[in-house]
Amino acid sequence: MTGESMSSGQRRRVLGGTMAALFLAAFGNTVVATVLPAIIADLGGFDRYAWPSTAYMVTATTALPIAGKLGDLYGRRLLFLFGVAALAISSLPVALSQSMDQLILFRAIQGIGGGVVMVTSIAAAGDLAPPEERGRYHGIVGMVFCFAAVAGPLVGGFIIDHFHWRWAFLINLPLGVLVWIMLVRSYPHPSGLGGERPRVDYPGIVLLVVAAISSLFALSAAGVLYPWGSAQILGLLALGMVAGGLFLVIESKSPYAIIPLGIYRIRTVVVALVVNFFIGFVLYGSILFIPLFFQAVQGTSAGRSGALLVPIIFGIVTGAVVSGRLLSRSGGRYFVHALWSTALAAAGMLFLSTLNPETGLAAVVVRIFTLGVGIGGVMSIFTVAVQNTVASRDLGAGTSTLQFHRAVGGSMGIAIMGAVVAQRTKSRLNDLLPETSRAQLPEGWLESATGAGVRIVSGASEGTGLADAVGDHFTQALAGALGDAFALAAAVAALALVATLFLPRRTGN
Repeated sequence: MTGESMSSGQRRRVLGGTMAALFLAAFGNTVVATVLPAIIADLGGFDRYAWPSTAYMVTATTALPIAGKLGDLYGRRLLFLFGVAALAISSLPVALSQSMDQLILFRAIQGIGGGVVMVTSIAAAGDLAPPEERGRYHGIVGMVFCFAAVAGPLVGGFIIDHFHWRWAFLINLPLGVLVWIMLVRSYPHPSGLGGERPRVDYPGIVLLVVAAISSLFALSAAGVLYPWGSAQILGLLALGMVAGGLFLVIESKSPYAIIPLGIYRIRTVVVALVVNFFIGFVLYGSILFIPLFFQAVQGTSAGRSGALLVPIIFGIVTGAVVSGRLLSRSGGRYFVHALWSTALAAAGMLFLSTLNPETGLAAVVVRIFTLGVGIGGVMSIFTVAVQNTVASRDLGAGTSTLQFHRAVGGSMGIAIMGAVVAQRTKSRLNDLLPETSRAQLPEGWLESATGAGVRIVSGASEGTGLADAVGDHFTQALAGALGDAFALAAAVAALALVATLFLPRRTGN
């Protein structure tokens, strides 16, 4: 499917269905940020606060390059329909989860559909637009993504304030049905697939799945479920390295490679992949933990914490649209636009790391918006750079590889920042709580209350009087731990800025 072979009306209908699917995937992911504190208060498991998002990201990340390659081979229609159906149907068991373990498992299943929809949507936008118009089309992609990202926290906060957290997932069912019908009616059947049957690199798929899941699970579990030096973590990391090495060997020799390794010889693509890895770390980690800061540290409602995410989303929209238009006007001058985008992202994350319980609303908005503008610019600029640099036959695989690196960074960001928050909260609480107060607590109570997040500082069921006594200290400990995590993300954003300096001064179309 290419945009040149369609009428303008058909192109608009296809774009509408594609963007509706993208909205569903982005909404289903971002709504989690504001409902997680309520989930922890209900199910417990503060030490695994990041795991529902980590599980989703691990499977979504694994699905990205596979879906991108299959879309290039077989067309994107069936992938769209499968992804939307999987995303919607899996929302039901997520909503009905009775324990944190169940929630994490079903979120992992949901991530498969989310990953398929995300990469197929962005690749389809590249199919529809000629190279000189891709900046504008990806501006539209950025707007839809960010509209969904605004709606997710706001709707999630509204649901928590007025209903039950389970409705944040149940709402995906009717939305998924509507999007699925739109795609059935609008998205064309693939053409040009006659002749020799496309070949799929099944060994490569298996090795990629093993390498990605084992490595990302190890990074997520290290320091939380098992010590870093434990046999479980070292074994998983070794398995990931072996599977990854075999994957590279097979891909280098296969004419049907899932990830065309030739794109790693293109300097623009390599820089784009590295920068997006770092930006993914910053984006997913910050969006997950900003609502926790507002709800648990500053004491805002879920609805207000969702509203306070709006500045970062509007910033991403602004950065994506402005950079897309500037690229369309200036041709292949990626370097200048990429440089200001990564610089803004690094500055915004650095400012965010200085948040404290007394930070005023205006200062919060400015810091979050600055971060969003930088991230939006990076996402738009480097997507266009990759799509205009790789061969047309590798457009889907190139797009999915870019998203794969961003998602791996996001998975690591969520996992590592989650581990930092959990471990630093516990250690800071031990330092802050007077010895006399600690001696009065029942054996094991402090460990249990910390694991429950002291029921996110309110509505505790861990012994209300005791929880009230510990609550202020827990709030201080959590605020410091979140500051540590945001400072780590700021350092990673600075690495993205450094990597951008290696981008060719003028590249592509």
